[in-house]
Amino acid sequence: MLTSRTVAYLNVDSAVAGHGFYASATPQLDELLKEASKQVQNPDNGTQSLYDLWMSSNSSPLIGRLGGGSSDYSAFVQHIGIPSVDMAIGSDYPVYHSLYDDFIWMEKFGDPLFQRHVAAASMWGLVALRLSDEEILPFNYSNYATELENGALGISERVQGMPVSLSPLHKSIKEFRKAVAKVDSELKTWKIWSPWRNNPLKVRDINDRLMMTERAFTDREGLSGRPWYKHLIYAPSLHNDYGAEVYPGIGDAIERVKKTNTSESLQSIQHEIYRVSRVINQAALVLSGGLT
Repeated sequence: MLTSRTVAYLNVDSAVAGHGFYASATPQLDELLKEASKQVQNPDNGTQSLYDLWMSSNSSPLIGRLGGGSSDYSAFVQHIGIPSVDMAIGSDYPVYHSLYDDFIWMEKFGDPLFQRHVAAASMWGLVALRLSDEEILPFNYSNYATELENGALGISERVQGMPVSLSPLHKSIKEFRKAVAKVDSELKTWKIWSPWRNNPLKVRDINDRLMMTERAFTDREGLSGRPWYKHLIYAPSLHNDYGAEVYPGIGDAIERVKKTNTSESLQSIQHEIYRVSRVINQAALVLSGGLT
C-alpha cells in the first residue's frame, strides 16, 4: 500500500531544538518547502517569516538530502522510494537523549512560549495541506535534475585516472532533464487549456507520474552488499550510517578500488555506473509518461 499510494512522508523527529529552521528533503519538494515557509511567522521575530529566518542562516546546502540513516524517513526514502521531508526548528539540541530532555526543560529554556512549536506545526500543516488538497501534486523535478548533475561532477572528480566511462550516466541525466521539461510543459498547458483541466484521467496520469518517479530511482536488488537500501541515488555512506551520499553504490565501488586496486574492483565501478544510469533512465520514462 505504501509503495502504490503514498504521495509523500513528512518527518518531524525533533520538532524544536533551538533557534533557526532546518530542512532536508528529496529534491522535488524543495520549492514547496520554500513556499510554505513564507507563510509561517518567524517565532523569534514577529516582523519576519520563517523563510526570512531560513535564508539568513547561510546554511550550505540550504536544503539537505535524506541520504543518511539517522531517522524514520530512511525506510520511506531508501527502501521504498517515497518523496520525503525532514523538518526542525533548531539543530543543536543541548539535552538530546539526556535526563533533562523533558517538558520542564522545554518550558523553561527551549521554547517558553511554545511559539517555535507553533511554527513547526504550521510548516508541517501547510506542506501536508498542499500535498493532499492540490489537484496537481506540487512537485518540481528541476532541482532533482540539478542534483543528479552535481552528483555526476563529484563522481567524475573521484574517478579521474581510472579506466571507467561516465558517458552512460551523463546520457541518462540528459534524458531525465528532457523528461522534466516535458512534464513542466504539460503542467503549463494544463493550467490554461480547459479540456485537460476538466479531464480527471489526465490529472490522474500526471499525478501518478509525479508520485512514482521517486520509486523509479530504486532497484529491486538494492546496493551491493546492502540489499535493504534500494535507492541508488541517496543512501548512507558505507563507512558512516549517519552520512548521506549521492550515488552510494558508485561511491562504495570507488572505495573498494582504493583498497584492492584490482581489475575486478575497477569493473565493479563501471557496473555500478550502468546500474545508476538505468534507474535514472527509468525515472525519466516514468516522469515523461513513457513507462506506466
